Amino acid sequence: MTALIRKISSIVIFALTALEMAGQVGDSTALFRGSLDAALVSAHNVIHSNTSKIFITPLQIKITPSIFGEDDPMKIVLTMPGVQNNGEGDVGISIRGGDTDQSLISLDNVPIYNPSHLKGFVSSFNSDIVSGIDIYTGAFPAKYGSRLSGIVDITSADGDMKEYHGGITVGLLSSKIHIGGPIVKGHTSFIFSARKSYFPLILGRIYDRILDGGMYADRFSEIGYYDINAGITQKIGDKSIISLKFYNGDDIINIVPAEDKINSVIEKDTLKITRSGSKNEEKWGNTAALLRWQYQNNNLASSTYSYYSRYGHHTLDGTNTMEEYRLAERDSFINSFSEESSVLRKSGIEEYAIGSDIILSSVANHSITFGGKFSYQHLSPIISSTRTRNFSYAWKDDESEITENVFGAEYHLFTASIYGEDDISIGEKWNIAAGLRLTGYGMHNKFQLVPEPRIRGAFFITPLLTAKASYSRMSQAIHQLSSSNIASPSDLWVPSTASLPVMVSNNLTLGLWFENEYDKVYISSSIEGYYKTMKNTLDYLDGISLINQSNWEESVAVGRGRSYGIELMGKVKYKTLDASISYTLSESVQQYDKINKGEWFFANNDCRHNLFVGISYSPFRNFVISSSFYYKTGRRITISDLVIKTPYQLHQEMKPYYTSPNGIDVIWVLYNTYNYMEKNGYKMEDYHRLDLSFDYSIPHRKFGKSNINLSFYNLYNHLNPYKITIAEGGPNGFTVKKLCIFPFMPSISYSFEF
Repeated sequence: MTALIRKISSIVIFALTALEMAGQVGDSTALFRGSLDAALVSAHNVIHSNTSKIFITPLQIKITPSIFGEDDPMKIVLTMPGVQNNGEGDVGISIRGGDTDQSLISLDNVPIYNPSHLKGFVSSFNSDIVSGIDIYTGAFPAKYGSRLSGIVDITSADGDMKEYHGGITVGLLSSKIHIGGPIVKGHTSFIFSARKSYFPLILGRIYDRILDGGMYADRFSEIGYYDINAGITQKIGDKSIISLKFYNGDDIINIVPAEDKINSVIEKDTLKITRSGSKNEEKWGNTAALLRWQYQNNNLASSTYSYYSRYGHHTLDGTNTMEEYRLAERDSFINSFSEESSVLRKSGIEEYAIGSDIILSSVANHSITFGGKFSYQHLSPIISSTRTRNFSYAWKDDESEITENVFGAEYHLFTASIYGEDDISIGEKWNIAAGLRLTGYGMHNKFQLVPEPRIRGAFFITPLLTAKASYSRMSQAIHQLSSSNIASPSDLWVPSTASLPVMVSNNLTLGLWFENEYDKVYISSSIEGYYKTMKNTLDYLDGISLINQSNWEESVAVGRGRSYGIELMGKVKYKTLDASISYTLSESVQQYDKINKGEWFFANNDCRHNLFVGISYSPFRNFVISSSFYYKTGRRITISDLVIKTPYQLHQEMKPYYTSPNGIDVIWVLYNTYNYMEKNGYKMEDYHRLDLSFDYSIPHRKFGKSNINLSFYNLYNHLNPYKITIAEGGPNGFTVKKLCIFPFMPSISYSFEF
C-alpha cells in the first residue's frame, strides 16, 4: 500500500500536463477515410460538466487498427483508463478493478450478457451500425444501476430519413453488409446489418501451415459466428419518435476430435492395447429487442421503453478411454475396460423490462431527471456430468456402471427501481448533481431494498480547468461464477438468493480536467483518482470441483473487495495528426473468510500498470496511418507450487486391468496431486503489443467510395500468454507452459460504401 501511494504521488506532478484521450471534446479532424471524408464528429464535452463520461465516436472506431479487417468497438473501449480485459481471449471487461460481471455492457440500453464472438476474438457489435459509445467508470448518474463498477452503453444508428446509405466489407475473418434509408421519406426509416464469419476457410488454413501441418482446418471445421442488427424508426408529428430495434448473434465452436490415440505394449505374455479420445462442443448467443417511444417538447424530454434480452450458452466436454488385454501368442481376448465421461454446462438468462426516463431542463438553473424501471430475470445455471464404465470378460458376463450427477435449478429475480436527480448550476463556478436511486430485489420469498445515493460536483476554476468529485453507491443481484482464471462463456450466471445477499459498492472519485488550444495545437489533459469498496462478492471455495457438488450455493463463499488507483488521459491534435495516451496505476484486492486462510489476496483482474498510446496521421487526402501500443501488468492467477505423487488404492473391479506383481492382492497407483498455496499468487508475464494500420479511400466519380485496409496485429510478434498450464516433463519432472493464441497477424480487407 505504501509503495503504491509513493508511485501515485510521483505521477501527480506529471498529471496536469498529461494528454486527454480522443473523444472527450469535439473531434473535427478530417481524416478522409471512406464516408468520413471531412466529417465533423461531435463528442461529449466533459470540461464543463459534472460527469466524467467518455464518449467514443464512430471516427475513433474507424481509425483504430483492426484485426482481420474488423473495426471492433470494444477494442477502443479497452484503450480507456481504468478499463481492461484480463487478457487475449477474455470475453469480458473489467472497470476499475471490478470483476467482468460487474460491468454493464448494453446495446441501446438493453443488456448484452456475453459481448463477444470467438471467445473474445472480436466483439458482438458490428461497427457499421454504431453511432456512439458512452462509458461511465465513476460519477454514475442516478438513472444507471444493476452493476457495481461501470457502464458501457453502445448506441446503434437510425436509418436516414432522406437518403439511402450502405456498404459491404470483405475481410479474412468475415464479411458484412449494411444498408439504411427511408421507407417513407421524412417519416419512416430502416437500418439493417449482417455479419458472417468463415474462420475455417481462410484463417484455419493459414493456421494449418503454421501449427498442425494439415490437421487444423479439419479439426476446426465447425467454428464461426454471425450477427444481425435491424431497426425501424417512425416519426409521429414533430415531437415523437417510435423505434423498434433487434439484435441476434450466435457462436459455435465444435472441435472435431483428432484420431484416437492408440498405444500397444507387451507385458510378459499379455498384449495391452490402449485407446483414448476427446470431444468438445460449445454454443452461445444473445438476442435483444427494444421498443422505445421518445418525446420532446420545449424543456421536457422523455423516453419510455420495453425490452427483451436473452443469453444462452452450453458446452459439452467429453473423453473416452479403452484398455484391452489379449494373450500375445494366441491373440485371444482376456478382458477389457472402457470409460466415457462428459460434462455439460448450461447457463441462460432471460430478461423482460419496462421503464421510463424523464428530463426537465432549464428550470431556474435546474435540470431534473427522474424515472423508474421494472425487470424480471429468469436464470438457469445447470451442470451435469455423466460417466459410463463398461467391463468385458472372456470368462463371465459383461458389466456396466453409469454415474450421473446434476446440480443447478431455475431461479427468478424481480427488480424494481425508481430514481430522481437534480442537476443545479450555482453561479458561474459551481455545478452540483444530487440524486437517489431506490432498488428493490425480490428473490425466493425474500425482498431486499437497497438505497443508492449519488452526488457529484464540478468547480470551474478557470474556463480551461475544472475540478470534479463524486460519490455513488451501486448494487447488483446477479453474479458470474468462474471456475478458472479466464473469463469464459461457460461461466455460470447465478442470482442472489435468500442466503446470498445483494452485492453493493461505494465509489469515490476526485479529478481535474484541462483543455486549451495553442496556435492551432489542441491540448487537453485529465487526472482522476478513485477508491472503491465492494461487499457480498462471490467466489468458489478452495478446492471445489463442480462435478462433485449438488448445489452451487454450497460451493461459494461471500466476501469483500476494494480497489483504488489513479488515471491519466490525454490528447494532442494538430491538423490531421492525433496523438493520445492513457495510463492507470491501480491495485485490486479481495478477502474471504473461507478462502486463502482468510487473508487478503490480489484479485484476478488486479493490474498495477495499464498503458495505451495511440497515433493517427493523414499525410495526404484519402490516406490514414494509425498505430496503437498496449502495455499492462501480467494477469494474476492461481497455479500449483507443489506436485505430489499420491498413492491411490484401486477398487476391486479395476484390479484385473493392472498387473499385480508377486501375487500382491492390494494394488496402488500413483496420481498427481496439486497443492495450491496462495490464491492468485502467481503473476503472468507482462502483456504488450504494437498494432499498425493503413487505410486508403478511393472516391468514385459517379457512386460511392472504396476503402482498403491493411493491418498488422502484434507487429513485433510478442508471444503474450493466454493461459499457463503445468505439464509433466523437464529436468524437475514438471514444467510450466504458456499458450499464445494471437501472434503476429497481418490482414487485409476491402469495403464499398455509398
